Amino acid sequence: MDIKTLIGSTMRADGGASGAKPRGTPDAGERPAAQSGAQPSESVTLTEAAQSMKAAQESAGAVPFDDAKVAEIKAAISEGRYPIDNERVADRMLSYERLLA
Repeated sequence: MDIKTLIGSTMRADGGASGAKPRGTPDAGERPAAQSGAQPSESVTLTEAAQSMKAAQESAGAVPFDDAKVAEIKAAISEGRYPIDNERVADRMLSYERLLA
């Protein structure tokens, strides 16, 4: 089956169909409500969960970050001075594995 016959026109190099207008593009005589001076008649209300997620996202950007501490840890790792507790790492891996099971 030739996909070009399904679209009804040839494909452009960018993947779009030639002669087709992009979605959301007004026709020649149409103008969006914001341009014609009309007031929008639709509204959006966020759920409590969405508001909570938005607040968490905004506060995540304000997390303190200590560049000096990060540089110190990187240097310790590269020099082999950073202590690794193998049992703690294994316990954490197992606890994550139990969450997935």
